[in-house]
Amino acid sequence: MNFNCIAEICYKPLGDCGEDAFAYDVTRGDMHTLAVFDGCGGAGAWRYPEFRDATGAFVAAQTISRHYLDWFDTLRGADLRNADALAASFLQSTQKTLVGLKNSCRPMGVAGSLVKSFPCTASAAIVSAYDNGSIMLTALNVGDSRVYCLTPGEGLVQLTKDDSRGNPDPLDSLRDNAPLSNLLNADKPYKVRTNQIVIAQPCAVICATDGVFGFVRSPMDFEFMLLDALEKAGSIHEFEELFRQAVVELTGDDSVCLAAFYGWGSYNMIKRDMARRYAYMQGIMRSLALAARENREEAAIRECWESYKRQTVYSEMQE
Repeated sequence: MNFNCIAEICYKPLGDCGEDAFAYDVTRGDMHTLAVFDGCGGAGAWRYPEFRDATGAFVAAQTISRHYLDWFDTLRGADLRNADALAASFLQSTQKTLVGLKNSCRPMGVAGSLVKSFPCTASAAIVSAYDNGSIMLTALNVGDSRVYCLTPGEGLVQLTKDDSRGNPDPLDSLRDNAPLSNLLNADKPYKVRTNQIVIAQPCAVICATDGVFGFVRSPMDFEFMLLDALEKAGSIHEFEELFRQAVVELTGDDSVCLAAFYGWGSYNMIKRDMARRYAYMQGIMRSLALAARENREEAAIRECWESYKRQTVYSEMQE
């Protein structure tokens, strides 16, 4: 694998009390991983004296993020092409960790049917070398954080499906804010969904919590926001700052995004290769701006979305 760099974009308005967390390992030559975790504040509102009165949501995300790389270490020599086995192993590891937390401490507060022990989301990407210079990307997902890939030809492709009640598509989920139907927790069974694809380099692999993408007008706006920051920056560090600023302007929520770049020799090569896609997305933004001035914005968004989603939204994830 021709690894270039990784970008970290974090926004925590509550400082160290923020309920998003991340983990990554890009030090190995044959396999990498990046993952994000979002503590579910409403469902995880119980506080735990053993953790300085932190919420269960905070403890879950922070604990799972630390244990994630320990689990990743166990994959040395494993068959990374067996996505089902990876999902089963991750499920077993997270269940053991969260049940161990539950058995070791007691929450403050009154029990309720909507409150769960240590709830959080998890979205992880495992990247490994494949044939002919390609990479294999295995996405693991529980909840509504996401894994994407970014290529010059197809743009930003969503590889995970949100575990939301009613199964809204990515556009409707921006408007409906449906509750989660599946999340990591220590009380009830949950599922780990998988998607596995082979991608030619160059490409970028991206993991993000919903605070990053959940406040935009449409999925098209999210891709444009990402490409706009890439285009205007002169280095990966400038990209981190510009993209973080764009996220902060839209959200008051905790936000974490990781982006690993493969197959490019320099940051300028990333910009060069993504220039045509950026121009294409600029055209979409101009057409939506015109529609807004003509009071037909929502209809234009949905019309554009029907075309856009055919090339940029996941294939169905496996359970």
